Amino acid sequence: MFERVSWYKPSAEDQRINLSNNVCYDLPHQCRVDTLLRLSGGYNQYSQEYKVYEHLSDYYGVPAQNMAVGLGLGELIPRIFNIFRDKKFSIVTPTWQMATGFCEVNCIEYTKGVDLNADILYIANPNGLNGSVVDRDILESFFDAFEYVIVDESYEDFCRPTCSVIDRAITRDNVLVCKTFSKSLALPGLRFGYCFGHPDVIFRLQQLRPSGVVNSVVESVGFELLCLIQEHTNRLVETRDYIESKYDCVPSNANYVLLKNEEPFLKHFRYKIINGLHRLSLTDPNTFKVYESFSDVH
Repeated sequence: MFERVSWYKPSAEDQRINLSNNVCYDLPHQCRVDTLLRLSGGYNQYSQEYKVYEHLSDYYGVPAQNMAVGLGLGELIPRIFNIFRDKKFSIVTPTWQMATGFCEVNCIEYTKGVDLNADILYIANPNGLNGSVVDRDILESFFDAFEYVIVDESYEDFCRPTCSVIDRAITRDNVLVCKTFSKSLALPGLRFGYCFGHPDVIFRLQQLRPSGVVNSVVESVGFELLCLIQEHTNRLVETRDYIESKYDCVPSNANYVLLKNEEPFLKHFRYKIINGLHRLSLTDPNTFKVYESFSDVH
């Protein structure tokens, strides 16, 4: 049974840098974001959604009618699932627990893994739990096999080379690609997610959108934030490459490393153990090396 975390109890207090929930710590990036936040407009009016679509369209070169935005993927993906709620889902696991959880609490039929008898396929690429990537030719075969394919690209900006299929979401009528500021910019507090797809399915999504799905920060400095993605992810991929070259790891294409051993520097961070691996979200290179060197002398 799917269980939600408590909404009335605080999370455990811990003074260590929290790298346990797939949100990165990037000090230079935080300084740039703080500057942008000071430049953003006031908060005494409702946000103008069309400005956010202009930001996304300018950055990705995609028409606004091919995009929908939401209050994070936590709001947008359930909306997507809702328009297909009478269909059978195939959810590639392991994956984000909300994908299967939403199906369970809303009595939507689903199976785990790639089930060719299902109508709708949901797949995270890269995977948010094991860092793996599905090759493009395999994704193409899925696009032909299923009525609709939802590709969650929350971690794609950390993949080198790119594995994005935004182009297929624009040129096909049965592919949706989802992205989020929570991972690409380490800004989960902004609650901003977005997707790309054919105008027909985007229209259906827009009919279900709640009132006020964007905030004043993204309205004001959304384009500037988007322009920080490449610099931010490049810096964190540098850290990932450094850790994976020096320590025993399972290779990752996402915003974290999967360490096989309990290395001394781990005591300075909050992290998770998944299937015997120590999953640690990334920091900027300087921050990581400071804590690494501190561990070496203590």
